[in-house]
Parts: sequence; C-alpha cells; structure tokens
Amino acid sequence: MAGVNSLRWRVAQFLELRWWRRYLRQQSPQEYLAAKRAYWQRVLNRLEWTVDADARALDAGCGPAGIFTLLYDRQRITAVDPLLRRYESLPVFSRAHYPWVRFIPQPLEELTPLEPFDCIYCFNAINHVSDWSRSLDQLTAMARPGTRMILSSDVHRHDWLLPVFRALPGDALHPQQHGAAEYRAALRQRGWQIVREERLRRTAIFDYRAWVCELDSAE
Repeated sequence: MAGVNSLRWRVAQFLELRWWRRYLRQQSPQEYLAAKRAYWQRVLNRLEWTVDADARALDAGCGPAGIFTLLYDRQRITAVDPLLRRYESLPVFSRAHYPWVRFIPQPLEELTPLEPFDCIYCFNAINHVSDWSRSLDQLTAMARPGTRMILSSDVHRHDWLLPVFRALPGDALHPQQHGAAEYRAALRQRGWQIVREERLRRTAIFDYRAWVCELDSAE
C-alpha cells in the first residue's frame, strides 16, 4: 500500500495536470463544460440517482469539472481535490463561477473529516489516491447512517494483469490498481450496503464501474 505523498502518487499528480492541459488545448471551455454537465446528468439517470435539493454533498476528487458543475446550485457542495490550486490555470475552472461551493485543496487522505454529508460523490478519483484504504476510511468518516454515495473507478477485468500493473507503472495516472471484488469487499467492510452496481464503460483491460451505496444504519 502506498503512503500519502508517495513518489508514485506525486508522479501521477504531475501527469494528471499535464493530461488536462493537453486534453483541453483544442476545446472550447463553454462547449466542454456543457458537454460535461450533460454527461453527469446521463450518469445520474443511468444510476437512478435522486438529487435531493439542498442536501449536504461531498464531491471527493472533484477535478476541474466534477459533478459540482451540475449540482452547484441544487445542493450544498464541498469539493475536495489536491490539485485545485493548479486547476485555476485551466480555462474550464474558476472558483468564482461557483460561489456556493466550498473548495478544499487537499488530498482526501489528509483531510480532517468534515461534518457528516447527506450524499457523497467520488467519481473516478479513488484510484488516483495515494492510500486507498485510508481514503475509503475518510469517506466513511464523513458519512452518517443513511448517507448515500456514488463511488466509481476503473477496475481490472483480468486477474493475471492486476499484479503486473501494481508492480510496474503500466497505468501511471492511477496509483491504485484493484479489481471489482476488492471494491465490493472494502465497501461492505466499512458498513456500506451496495444498492446498485453498473458497468459504465468497458475497455480491453478495464471496466469502468460505479457503485451506489448507503451507509448501514446499524453502523
């Protein structure tokens, strides 16, 4: 297990910012954000997720265009990402455009647990962290019985490739390499009931999966 601020994680963070700069270079910021908001809505619809108005919501690993771009005026959102200050240099992100969102530029592992949230969104971020177990612990610490969460990640399709990717930087943007079964087990061990699981995308090596969970009232 990698520690907080491990070399592999620092390299991944550097590559993440570079990836965004290259990806956005030829795109209109307005068109990109409109397409991203439409994408977020399609994902919520597919997961049959109800957006509770005025709920306290956490966007964990929000990136420069997380789900806060869709829900910023419908829920009370706290958005967390260690690269937030760097994202200010990107044309698609400005904190000033989201005055009701509380932005916290910190790694999830180092975040002092905040008030319990009504719902948590952690889209395609948990495999970017330095310490996978601690990050899942942190998400759980910021929930209460009945809190709903969407967690999504690329997961390995082939068991024989998993140790190879863990040993070698075959996927340098993602320090964490896990299978779907590991996610299910880790969530259940922390008291999360998996209500729904969806495969949102498939590639030759990975499935991009999302879990809709609820923290058990017995925990």
